[in-house]
Amino acid sequence: MIEVGGVSFSIFPLALQRDKGAPMAKLICLIEAERDRWILWMPVPVAAGIGIYFACPFEPDIAFGAASLVFAVILLAAWRGRAGWPLIAGATLLALGLFAAELRAATVAAPVLRQPTGFIRLQARVLAVEPVQRGQRLLLDHITGWPVERDHLDRIRVRLRADYGVQPGQRVQLRASLAPPPPPPVPGGYDFARQAWFAGIGAVGYAVGRPTILTVAPRDTAIGRARLRLERARQQLTRRIVGSIGAAGFAPGIGTVAAALITGQRGPVPPAILSAYRDAGLAHILVIAGMHLSMVAGLVLVGLRALLALLPSVALRHPIHKWTACGALLVTFGYLLISGAPVPTQRAFVMNVCLLLAILLDRQAASLRAISLAALLVLLAQPEALIGASFQLSFAAVYGLIAGYEALAEPLAAWRQSARAPWQMPLLYVGGILVTTQIAGTATAFYSLFHFNRYAVYSLLGNALAVPIVGFWVMPAALLGVCLLPFGLDSFGWQAMALGLALVSRIASWVSHLPGATVTVPAMPSASLLLFSAGGAWLILWRRSWRLWGIAPMAAAVLVAILHRPPDLMLDGRLRLAALREPDGHLHQTYGRAERDLRESWARLAGEDYPLPLISLESGVSCDDDGCSVHTGAGEWRVPLDRAGMAANGTHLVWFHGEEAPTVLSVGEWQGQRPWRRR
Repeated sequence: MIEVGGVSFSIFPLALQRDKGAPMAKLICLIEAERDRWILWMPVPVAAGIGIYFACPFEPDIAFGAASLVFAVILLAAWRGRAGWPLIAGATLLALGLFAAELRAATVAAPVLRQPTGFIRLQARVLAVEPVQRGQRLLLDHITGWPVERDHLDRIRVRLRADYGVQPGQRVQLRASLAPPPPPPVPGGYDFARQAWFAGIGAVGYAVGRPTILTVAPRDTAIGRARLRLERARQQLTRRIVGSIGAAGFAPGIGTVAAALITGQRGPVPPAILSAYRDAGLAHILVIAGMHLSMVAGLVLVGLRALLALLPSVALRHPIHKWTACGALLVTFGYLLISGAPVPTQRAFVMNVCLLLAILLDRQAASLRAISLAALLVLLAQPEALIGASFQLSFAAVYGLIAGYEALAEPLAAWRQSARAPWQMPLLYVGGILVTTQIAGTATAFYSLFHFNRYAVYSLLGNALAVPIVGFWVMPAALLGVCLLPFGLDSFGWQAMALGLALVSRIASWVSHLPGATVTVPAMPSASLLLFSAGGAWLILWRRSWRLWGIAPMAAAVLVAILHRPPDLMLDGRLRLAALREPDGHLHQTYGRAERDLRESWARLAGEDYPLPLISLESGVSCDDDGCSVHTGAGEWRVPLDRAGMAANGTHLVWFHGEEAPTVLSVGEWQGQRPWRRR
């Protein structure tokens, strides 16, 4: 029997209560025995509801979602205290996730540009500025100019080819070429059009020449003005960090890496550095993730408490541990704002708030409950985050770490107690980094392979060498720079930070160039990700030995990924480029004019190195108005296609099945009839 809200009930059906030896009864007994873990499962059905929304081939009716949620809530209230109540609670949370996704999509709905404009002259207000390689990227609103006014666009994103010092809040006039947000390069690829829809961006493009700064800016609300001031502060701080480090003579790129750790603006980080960090398993250092925010919170807690402890009259009479918790809470909130609040930072902030509030309330923080709360809040506020790599990698890493350390608590405690000699403490710290890296790397490996088709083999080595430098050198120097900022002495902190980052960058470069530093794999089907996530949740969220049942769907996910067959033929929607799998088992491309991003996406989808080799003389692809003829050493095939349909649906993937008709999947079919799909 279980008591909820003063009402006792059992999830046993009466028939099962009579025969508790039945397999289903045993299963329910196990579930009831872990009722203290039920709350940890709340984000799972919410995520399932959101997943159903994004998996639909059409846009679900929001009225249906609202009606489903209302019905589920009524049923939940009426069924309270009866058998099966927790299952109805899960169904209610699933309906909540579906409705949250529908509501979010309807709330952010904004007009999208109908067709490319060519070069036009327009005026707009600068909402945000992001530094990028050789220029700036502007987010604009309050736009005037034809045909933007005709399509009633709310926001557009435009790239400048140089840094002209444009500031958020300014009104600018510029000459730009705009187009609708582009679809993904391949089915299952990164869908920028979907991301732009949820960001309210109706067009993207680039500008030529220097923008003209106008004197009159549109009026705004108090919240809007505060947001613009925050964006200006982020940009000015980025410039200050990069300028101070550049003036000290550090290698190009070190300043942009330092700024990325503070303000989250990593657009201008050089591609060579990005590649080195990624291939060394250190990409998490370049994003403001939980590690950085937790380091800052820990430094503030320790530093403030050490300072207050120097005053015996204060330390002995007042709860300085609560004072330092309040200070850490304020600092982490400021860090959240100045970083732009990406999903990993939101997750880390909620978890740190739970920890700091536990200190203030003299309670013990529950890590799994904290991350479950963080997942629930992020999913309800930004349902679209669920299908992003950032959300999946961040939460998989932390869930894995918490569950891993929960399982290793006793041996690790014994290890710490046995390390009494001074020389053992550094070894203990490095050992902790290795264990942490191994757990986090294992938890995120499948998601990294799914999203990036790439895995860093030596991530354990890279993190063992780099993380201590980040923890004991880079982040304390960053905190010092922030503390000295009001006095104009912050350059000392930024330059000290740059010394540590220069060493980290050298480590990343060395590790990434070791033989076999990375492994590439072909794209995986979504079913493998669903199986792996379901098995991982079962493995992590339960406590007893039956949690090991989760290994079965995780193993099935790996098997599905291994057995998945990459396409035999890829065709660009405009027939500018084709790629064909030849008898050697590798993908070969034709001559053709196409963007580098498209070629790289094709290579990554097939698990091949870029650039792809050219098609041999014995093979070929020829297309006409009715379709394409393909011939290789393994045979000949005819793929019926419609040129107009191809142009509308983007890249087409084709699988051959001997004498049977080939299977064709296009970007348009994969996207479905959704509002962000360009027609």
